[in-house]
Amino acid sequence: MLHTSSSEENPLGIDPPAMVVEPPVRGQGIFKLFEQLVLRFDRGLTRILPEHLNPFLKTGALAIMMFLVALVSGIILLIWYRPSVVHAYPSMQAVVDQRWFAGIWRSLHRYSSDACVFFAVVHMLRLFLERRFTGPRWFAWITGIIMLMVLWFLGWSGYWLVWDERAQHVATGSAAMLDLLPIFADPMGRSLFVNETVNSLLFFVVFFLHMMIPLAMGVVMWLHIARIARARFLTERPLTIWLCAMLLGMSIAYPATNAGPAAMQEMGQSFSMDWWFLLPIWFTDRYDAGVLWLALIGGSVALGVVPWLFGRGTARPAHVDTKKCNACEQCFHDCPYNAVEMVKRTEGNMKYETQAHVIEDKCVGCGICAGSCDSVATGLPWFDTGEQRQRLEAWVEPAVAQGESPGVAFVCSDSAGGTLSINTKTGRCDELPGFFVLEVPCAGWVHTLTAERLLRRGASCVLVTSCAHGGDARFREGHKWTQQRFDGERGPSLRTDKVDRESVTLLTYNRTQKQDFIDAALAIHNEQKKPVTLEQPRVVAGFVAACLAVAVAAVVGFVSDFSYATPTPEQSRLIVSFKHSGAVSEDCRELTAEEIAAIPIHMRTENNMDCARRRADVRLRILVDGETLLEKSYPPQGLWGDGTSVAMEALDLNAGPHLIEVSVADTVDPESWQYKDRKELEFTLEEHHVISFDRRDGFIWY
Repeated sequence: MLHTSSSEENPLGIDPPAMVVEPPVRGQGIFKLFEQLVLRFDRGLTRILPEHLNPFLKTGALAIMMFLVALVSGIILLIWYRPSVVHAYPSMQAVVDQRWFAGIWRSLHRYSSDACVFFAVVHMLRLFLERRFTGPRWFAWITGIIMLMVLWFLGWSGYWLVWDERAQHVATGSAAMLDLLPIFADPMGRSLFVNETVNSLLFFVVFFLHMMIPLAMGVVMWLHIARIARARFLTERPLTIWLCAMLLGMSIAYPATNAGPAAMQEMGQSFSMDWWFLLPIWFTDRYDAGVLWLALIGGSVALGVVPWLFGRGTARPAHVDTKKCNACEQCFHDCPYNAVEMVKRTEGNMKYETQAHVIEDKCVGCGICAGSCDSVATGLPWFDTGEQRQRLEAWVEPAVAQGESPGVAFVCSDSAGGTLSINTKTGRCDELPGFFVLEVPCAGWVHTLTAERLLRRGASCVLVTSCAHGGDARFREGHKWTQQRFDGERGPSLRTDKVDRESVTLLTYNRTQKQDFIDAALAIHNEQKKPVTLEQPRVVAGFVAACLAVAVAAVVGFVSDFSYATPTPEQSRLIVSFKHSGAVSEDCRELTAEEIAAIPIHMRTENNMDCARRRADVRLRILVDGETLLEKSYPPQGLWGDGTSVAMEALDLNAGPHLIEVSVADTVDPESWQYKDRKELEFTLEEHHVISFDRRDGFIWY
């Protein structure tokens, strides 16, 4: 907002406060530019669609609704699903084949999950562009990022359970990432080379995680809204019907399908893929796991530090003057962020058992509590209610004495009024002649008694302008509580026996609607007419809502089933794997006299020898067409170096026939190879060959 200076007298000598409610952010101008685009989009939709049918004003609630639909449909799918490597794909294919019953639930589960990600991402982008991550809002931002990550992992694990070609790449990509961490003694990837060796226990673990993760999602969701009072979990009935109709239409028109069954040895596969959840496949198929871990950690940190990277300074919290507090609890009930609590009385009028207390690390400095406090005990120290009343009355009374009939406009700093050029010392604004204008942190800051006093001192009308209705307002409930206070539905209410309720008007205009606001304000002042809100006919609103549903469904469905091809291999591949224990040997030496003397008598040996037992490294040699392509030793695993040795080696070979000879040795003799096998194999670009070895079964060729 642009404030102009003036040489006119400041009657009370009170310097106007800088109207910076929440901490500013770096790149404020760029943020406001993009936020303008979002607001113009909202404004355009609002002209043709009622707010209660605009999904982009309820993205958070829509994401939760989609999660619930996915949860319910997933539970119903358990009627047909069989959680095993052998039966998973046939059971899911049977579901798809029952298009008009089980298939509908399968599609609902798929598209509701995708739509949940869509609305969650849109919600996050809106809050980012609207700069709602600074100050105390950092907690909601961090938990929101965690919730999005948990949601993604839930979908990622869900695709594993289908055990089709998509699941194959989910499994191999996950194994590559996890095997880089020192978690499993036996690398997960060893069991995923061929269909026959896929670990059924691992499959069941993934199934169990997929069932339990929704509980974690619920916990994070609760944390996400823990600092929000009266949070709306669910959408209202019209939008819920719109949402369910959209999902059902998608499920009928474009039912979800499976890819082909998992074929672990196949190379260069092509299939359609759900990019909402499976985008990482593109990276795991092309990059090393170390690079992906670095990108994952770096990306998570980058998102997590947004509140501190862009934010500058801290919020200016509200304060309670306990000497004035009469324990009415209205500020406690009105605060949208649970930042006010009632605690045991420590000072002031001790006839009251409790007093209000502001939790500073939760307070965003909106000032809604100031509008709720009849005793002016709770408010913003930097924008004191009493001082601002004196300023306003010092403007109005002289003007009335000179024969004017001024109006007073309270403009929310985030509304269209926040873009006016106001002389903050005199309250005058060239764009609103006939008004004294006061910029306020939020429409909820305006106290009914302040408006009443101004009207009784000769003001012709009072305007209160907010930035938006409902949860889309910057401070959520400012407009709502102010409306109810002036309508007598909530305390402190306007005393209509003292002033005319019609003299007070509440307007809602965002920053892109400056001229609309000016026109409405001048019409009210000059003609004393309330602005008329034009509503679209139900037929038009219904048609627009249907078109919007088709558009959202098209975006969600297109990304949900877009084609994907794995990198085209230029060579075939040979994979050799074993898990084998080396021979045990002893390395003995004679103890010195000093060492023997240091050992207790009952612990000494007869031969006074110190013998260390160790396992030999297991060696692997691979010959292709008589040429040694690999010869390598694998030390035993375990903290004490006494475990098994594990190998996973991949060699790229030209297509065509090759004579393969594999040798394994488990002794310290470098010339001895106890286990050998050879075979001629035909290599193609369509699939790779796998050779596994263990002591019991020897060499197995796939």
